[in-house]
Amino acid sequence: MKKKIDKIPIPDSVYNQLLDFGIPANEINNETALTVSLYLQAMKGNVSAINELKKELADQEELKKEKIKDISKDIIKEEKRILAMLDKLTDQEKEINKEFIHNIAFLSVNLNNLSQDIAKNGIKEKYKNGVNQYGYKDRTEVKTYNAMFKNYQSAMKQLNDLILSHENHDEEDEFDKF
Repeated sequence: MKKKIDKIPIPDSVYNQLLDFGIPANEINNETALTVSLYLQAMKGNVSAINELKKELADQEELKKEKIKDISKDIIKEEKRILAMLDKLTDQEKEINKEFIHNIAFLSVNLNNLSQDIAKNGIKEKYKNGVNQYGYKDRTEVKTYNAMFKNYQSAMKQLNDLILSHENHDEEDEFDKF
């Protein structure tokens, strides 16, 4: 069925209507056009369209749950990687900084996912706010990436300071022993 859908050309009127709805041009494809058409049919009370939308929403929910599980696994893996680099910290220090390390892992995993999305879909997207108002703007993912990257840099500096203060403390202890 999907191959049949991909071969159907999108009429210009539907394409322009999707732009008017605020859907970026790079996201408009036959599947999007059909989904909007299905939604409009459901709004008119078409029972089979309503049932199809319910099925599609349930499938999307399942995909979201799977993605959350995958991200959670990646975060746990990143936490373990970070903790391995903090072998000089005591177990108590690791426990005190557990949430901080989790947040760094969260930022790291999500920055990686965002950078892959940006590499795939680009930095800019087309927009259309009316008949004659259109152009390009930064994608939301780029703005999110930039904000998260600043937070990540700050967190990494704090982590580095923690490691260095611990190493300096060890060196002072060695000096005192001498």
